[in-house]
Parts: sequence; structure tokens; C-alpha cells
Amino acid sequence: MNKNLLIILLTIFTFNSCQSQTKDKAEMEKTESEEFSSESGNFIIDFPIKPTLRVIDNQIGTDKYKIYNYQAVAGQQMIYMAEYIDFPEYIMESWDKDQAYSQILKTIEAKYRGVFKLTKKESTEQHNLEGIYFEYSLNPDANVPRGLKGGIKGKIFFVGNRSYQLTYLGEEQELIEPFLNSFRLIK
Repeated sequence: MNKNLLIILLTIFTFNSCQSQTKDKAEMEKTESEEFSSESGNFIIDFPIKPTLRVIDNQIGTDKYKIYNYQAVAGQQMIYMAEYIDFPEYIMESWDKDQAYSQILKTIEAKYRGVFKLTKKESTEQHNLEGIYFEYSLNPDANVPRGLKGGIKGKIFFVGNRSYQLTYLGEEQELIEPFLNSFRLIK
């Protein structure tokens, strides 16, 4: 199957997927250090408040998988997110890391209908994980909704066929860097 077709299918199914709620090992628990851990996601991160979980059923061809999205809304235009996806292995085998990062970044831009544009992308490393750091700013050429301020900052890491995406959406504040830099695997 053509790589471009796989990318297009992934994007289409991400936007048209069904959503469901779950209460299981995927829920986050508060740690002794006041951070939050996900047993199923195998990670710890410092959300400013307890996040809610949204599990999104997704499908590429006949392969079904779930997107685990943790979200904490800390105030008006202050949204913290941590998400992980176990992609089907054949997808990860058909992409190199740069293609995988690019696809996720294109999906973010499409998700917000071009209101934000990518303004920064660079390599990053933390807690023995290599990935990318990215920033989106409001796109002056887009039809920006009234009152929308700020931008998007985040990081993406891959471990095998699993992607971890950390994102902050909103106005600049001091909790962004501690949130992004706190992410680490449990094992």
C-alpha cells in the first residue's frame, strides 16, 4: 500500500472516529509526588489538575486501535493534553521517524482547521527519550475565532509502535514547561 495513501487514511479515520469513555487501567492515578501516572500508558506526567480520559476508537483498513487522550482544562484557554496511540506495526514499519512526526504535526494543524500554523520544530531529549518539540502560533491568514489567544506547544516521542503526544493549548503561562518536561516512562 502506498505510504501517502496510509497517511491520508490515518488522517481521515482520526477525524471520523467514534469516541467512548472507559474506567479501567487507563485512568490516571495521583502519585506520591503529586504527579499523575497511567498504568496502561506506562508514563508519569505533572498535570496541574486531575485529567479526564477520552478513549477514541479508530480504524485503518481492518485494523482497529484506540487513542487514549488525557485532558486537563485548567482555566479559560489553558488545556493540557497527553495522548498515546499504539499504531498497527505495518504503519510504523512503512514510515521513518520524520514521516511519523510530520504526519502527527499535519494532523494537529488540520484538527484546528488551519487556525494555528507550525512555527517551531526541533529535536528534544528527556528522560532517555528522543523526540521533537513543536510550537504553533495563531495563523494571521486564517479566520481566527474571536477571543482566541495563545498557541500550541508540545512534544512527540515514539517507543516502538507507540506514540506519545504532549500538548498545551492556550495562553503563555509558567506551568507549560514543567508539564512538558515532566513526562517520563514508568519502566
